[in-house]
Amino acid sequence: MQQKLWLKDFEHHISAQTWNAADILLQSGAVKNLREVEKHLWVALVATEEGQYETEMIISPHKIKAFTCECFGEGRRLICAHVAASLLRLRQFLDQRAEERRVKAEQQVHKERSRLTVLDALENATPEAVTEFVLEYARRDRDFALALKTWFAGLVTATENPYLLVLDSVIPNGKNFREPEFRRLRKTLDDLTMQAESAYKLHNFQTTFQVNAAIVQKMGSFLPRSTEARYTALLQYYQTALQHLITLQQENIAQELRDAVWELLFEQGRSTQIPPESERDVIRYLSSTAKESSRFEQFNRLFDETPAPAAPFILHLFIAALAERGAAGAVVRVLDDFQEQPELVKNAILSLYYLHYWEAVTSASEAFLKKEALSPAWRRELEDIMLFIAEQTGDTVRQRRLLRQRFLLSGSFDYYEKLKQQSGTEWPEVRQELTATLEAKGERSKLAAMLALDNDREALAKLLDEEGDIRQFQRFEAIFLPDDSAFIRERYVALLGDYLNEHFGHPAAAYVRQHLATLLQKGEPELVREIIRAITARFPDRPSLPEELSELFPKTKRRVLL
Repeated sequence: MQQKLWLKDFEHHISAQTWNAADILLQSGAVKNLREVEKHLWVALVATEEGQYETEMIISPHKIKAFTCECFGEGRRLICAHVAASLLRLRQFLDQRAEERRVKAEQQVHKERSRLTVLDALENATPEAVTEFVLEYARRDRDFALALKTWFAGLVTATENPYLLVLDSVIPNGKNFREPEFRRLRKTLDDLTMQAESAYKLHNFQTTFQVNAAIVQKMGSFLPRSTEARYTALLQYYQTALQHLITLQQENIAQELRDAVWELLFEQGRSTQIPPESERDVIRYLSSTAKESSRFEQFNRLFDETPAPAAPFILHLFIAALAERGAAGAVVRVLDDFQEQPELVKNAILSLYYLHYWEAVTSASEAFLKKEALSPAWRRELEDIMLFIAEQTGDTVRQRRLLRQRFLLSGSFDYYEKLKQQSGTEWPEVRQELTATLEAKGERSKLAAMLALDNDREALAKLLDEEGDIRQFQRFEAIFLPDDSAFIRERYVALLGDYLNEHFGHPAAAYVRQHLATLLQKGEPELVREIIRAITARFPDRPSLPEELSELFPKTKRRVLL
């Protein structure tokens, strides 16, 4: 299935073009009838100028497990604008519902103000009494003791990062991880996340770094040991902490702290302790520094010193660093060493694509499209990516070349129409070249469809006049009706006559009747009669022929058939 994304920030993992289109659909009120038809299964209707599309999404609990849309074609895996708009509307709905619950809870708390509160008790207790109570209660209640240590860990100065010790106390060493221990870990992570957010608001960036660094380090190594359900729950804490660390770079922080964030994430990548769902964010952050010689040297050394085959993260990081430095040719040379592993190459190119290193993507795609090892599906995906990049960068020459290739390969007239639009005043020459290519390749069916689409009746008639397959002829006969019924009559008589020359008896007569029935259904009874007269006159020694063909008409009209 597609890569699983979080509902809260999925827009960071789709193309800008899809995001803009989805936002326009949402703002225009195009997403309608959003509802949860089953638990976690949501459906919506998206109204566009092209029509209405039904989307389906599975969200559990806040993760996009699966999605589909009526617009999806075979092999589609990327989020379309209709699904993206539906997800945005769903997120709005869920946020609104959560806000309503929060307001209701606040109102309930307000009603309880008349009772004795914790603040009332603290205001009337001496400091000594409070300290005695805390110590005693911490001895009797493990959860309270843990919350106390978590809250005040930042005051401990005897260790470099005290929050690592907090997490060490709640992460088990063995595989046995009971539900109470899991709940205690989640409660600790909730408290740490809240502390990190509070510290960030107060511009206490050192504490912000320490808390989030502890979560990233400990969760990065613990997540692979978790069950699927617990992995999903804990991943959210990792991703939140990671984003907080990356966001720190936008603040006016000390260079020492800035370097500490970089070194932490680089080391996590080196030891392959970054969850797959977060690899792209880390690569984007690290590779953005590749123009600094010292940083690039670290990327280069890491890749060179990693035993083959390199882990996907390390490979993706290195080629992203090369792309950041504008070394698209070097990217191709690196990937060329992995040509015996086409799936690995594919994922590496996709990684560059999602990071918007489009020059490197184009160079690598063109190089590997020339290789025979690529499957047809992977070849189409590469060409689609290149076409999208060409459209985004305004590369009309590459657009025309790719559109021409896709049309000749698939016969899809969506590509044909796009090619016509892109060619502008050069279209006659481009069309002539397409016609010659299709003729040379013997792809008469595609050529006939192209002529029909352009309503080039003269050229189409000439082509069909040489056509020996009556089914192929019938695909285009409507273009000549009713203005050129003589041409239709001549071709039917010729094609059916050729068949009768080699086939005899009732089966041959039935074959003729079946094909004339399709023409009769198009509202051409007189034309059918003319064809019958011509055929029966040509084959007067076939008694079964008039008998069979008379079945095309009601009994009252059979007498005037011939």
